[in-house]
Amino acid sequence: MAGILDLPLMREAVTSCHYFWEAGWGECHAGNMSYLLSDADIAEVEPFFMAQPVRVPFGYDTAGLVGKSFLITRTGGQFRTIVERAERDMGIIRVNEGSYDILWGYDNGVGRPTSELPAHLLCHASRLGSNPGNRLVMHTHPTYLNAMTTIADLDEKSFTETLWSLNSECILVFPDGIGVLPWMVCGEGEIGPLTAKKMERYRIVVWPYHGIFSSGDSFDEAIGLIETVDKNAHVYVAVNGKPKHCINEGQLKDLAAHFGLSAAF
Repeated sequence: MAGILDLPLMREAVTSCHYFWEAGWGECHAGNMSYLLSDADIAEVEPFFMAQPVRVPFGYDTAGLVGKSFLITRTGGQFRTIVERAERDMGIIRVNEGSYDILWGYDNGVGRPTSELPAHLLCHASRLGSNPGNRLVMHTHPTYLNAMTTIADLDEKSFTETLWSLNSECILVFPDGIGVLPWMVCGEGEIGPLTAKKMERYRIVVWPYHGIFSSGDSFDEAIGLIETVDKNAHVYVAVNGKPKHCINEGQLKDLAAHFGLSAAF
């Protein structure tokens, strides 16, 4: 009997996440992905659910998504090895009020979804409000985009129009533009709600000096947005000079404190 990882959706999810590593966008445990399962998807994966789901208390905004199920990557998972370790580094959860149930994956419920789960749920809710067909939210670290954020004006109108001006394909691929946040500590906290607010309007949101959130109806759409942005960020970096701004010492200290790190400042 074929396993859950033989299903087309699962193969595409695993292949897409591994592609992020191959592209150089998913170093170490960087990047995460969440996919909203349709009723048809659930019918396919349900035979593989654990007999007893693992319930995990969840103290964050469920964003009106109670009852929805998601395929989502694991906290601490690695896109480099996800092909061999998909049952460890991916899982399926169902959102409840005040908790979620792990239905499959994460080594039979031992692991947990990405620490950016609150941001993912809020972003899904925002995109569904604009596009009921939205299925994906993806976060990764495109190399040239990150480089561009150290050089370019981070005003989102200027950032968008700069990319549009570099290649005639850009305005065709993302005519809705790009949302840009100021730098802030990643993970749990205000960055999730602020990203979701941007996603009411934009399919793409940039976190300067960090990475990108992308959304779409399909893997092709969400990944295509990232590819187009990073390709033309590469062009921008190739014709511009040294970084003009980056994470400052105070922000580094905030980051270290947030994650309980003892850095040698």
